[in-house]
Amino acid sequence: MSCPRLVPFIMSFLFSGAASAQLSKSAIEAAHSYSAKRGGIGFIVSEAGQVRFERFAKGHSADTPIHIYSGTKSFFGAIAVIAEEEGLLSLDEKVAETLPEWRDDPRKARITIRELLDFTSGLETGFEEIYGRSTADKLTLSLGLDAKNDPGDSFIYGPSHLQVFCEVMRRKLKRKGLTYEAYLNRKLIQPLGLGIPQWRADSHGNVIPSAGMYLSGRHWMHFGEMVCRGGTWNGKQIVPAGELTKCFKPTPINPAFGLCFWVNSYSTRPDARELDVEETLEIEPLPEDWSRACLSKAAPPDLICSLGSNFQRLYIVPSMDLVVVHQGKKGARGFRDAEFLPILFKDARRSEPEAAEEVTERKVKPLFPKGFGGFLKKGVEE
Repeated sequence: MSCPRLVPFIMSFLFSGAASAQLSKSAIEAAHSYSAKRGGIGFIVSEAGQVRFERFAKGHSADTPIHIYSGTKSFFGAIAVIAEEEGLLSLDEKVAETLPEWRDDPRKARITIRELLDFTSGLETGFEEIYGRSTADKLTLSLGLDAKNDPGDSFIYGPSHLQVFCEVMRRKLKRKGLTYEAYLNRKLIQPLGLGIPQWRADSHGNVIPSAGMYLSGRHWMHFGEMVCRGGTWNGKQIVPAGELTKCFKPTPINPAFGLCFWVNSYSTRPDARELDVEETLEIEPLPEDWSRACLSKAAPPDLICSLGSNFQRLYIVPSMDLVVVHQGKKGARGFRDAEFLPILFKDARRSEPEAAEEVTERKVKPLFPKGFGGFLKKGVEE
């Protein structure tokens, strides 16, 4: 399931020192026009650390916090590789080593931390349990979710995986007197100078790692620029570069998803197919086939995306030293990555990166032939 050649592929871009002004002015304006017609309320473009374009709808600004929904997930991918570098965990350790409750379950006993973070653990989605109204401690509650498939055999999108990951973190950090939120603050939020005025949390104060963060466009861009520069921010290495690249290694089951980041590396393959993530996740039952997926054939293959509901997007292209923040209003409709990205990258000056190692296609069996009981139609947002 690993792609060893992808690490040097991405590393070559993280330190490429790309020139500025690679996007054309007309393409940026056209991309903004596309966004504005589809409920876009914020659009920021930064090249080589310089903001080239910044525009907002009336009543919104670069400093206005907005719910980034599943854009939150990428922060936990980054914190996981920091924790591995510090010896707190190993991505390939069995989750059951920390959760004895799982040791007698034939499927759960085999799940690794990596499989939680790339959503191939086989756990059921947990949408209703995690996002539904309940007074339960939702980290503890997540441990009782069923493993529907063997680890590594399926990609199942939902909050269950990160809830379990944060329960693992909670137990590992207890001896240090830290919560997983405090660890995130210490290692990422504070060093990046981010302000998080609000978190979605359960009634026990556990912040929701899958979709809980509120963040301004400028602060989200700080995170993107840190990722774009191989983990550095203001001259300080926040995330070790070699560790950070682990977040961008996709799986054969879903070549468009790494560790809590969406990636575009399959886009150079002749058989690549553009799959709009947000649109796909609104389908019921949730589609099971993510093979050959990419975000856009017109976008650079090293494009990385942190993606949330209502068209919250953080696009990062290390080879171009480019970071783009897109914000949409709640209930907006019609925005598609595979339409927006070709507009943005039209006539862009960029060097063509070498192709990454091919990801072997995997055949998948139907996961939930009876669907999800209408979870997504009940307003669950990714």
